[in-house]
Amino acid sequence: MNTYRVWVQSKPWDDEWCVQEVQAATSGKAKYAYWHYLQDGLWEEPFGEVVRHLRCKLVGKFKVSDLFGNPDSFAHVIKMRNLPFAYMGMRIEVAGQMGTIVGSNRSGNLDVCFDGRHYGENCHPWWETRYFDRNGNVIRDYRSIAKEVI
Repeated sequence: MNTYRVWVQSKPWDDEWCVQEVQAATSGKAKYAYWHYLQDGLWEEPFGEVVRHLRCKLVGKFKVSDLFGNPDSFAHVIKMRNLPFAYMGMRIEVAGQMGTIVGSNRSGNLDVCFDGRHYGENCHPWWETRYFDRNGNVIRDYRSIAKEVI
């Protein structure tokens, strides 16, 4: 996701408090997200009316490194959760969705960026999880296998 600075260039809205930094894939999507933010009781006109008053400036391009978290806190979580094989950048499957480990969080869980998304999500390291090595082989499987009752 890129970072855009979006503001209204129309009186009385051209004030400093109306300037927002928005993460979006395109400038049009940034303007729409900004309009959606203003719509919460501030601006009730349809997007088509508002968009001609919005200005947008790219302030930061998306970099893959933006996704990765603090290596020290990640090492702490790996030690705490007994996952010595895990590393940032490792492929993982959580509840059937493939993703990449990009860090950890204060809850002691992993942050995983799922395929097709641009942000990390909180995932428990043992819940319905499979870990893959660099060759795509499963090295740990924490999925619960349903046992059939005969």
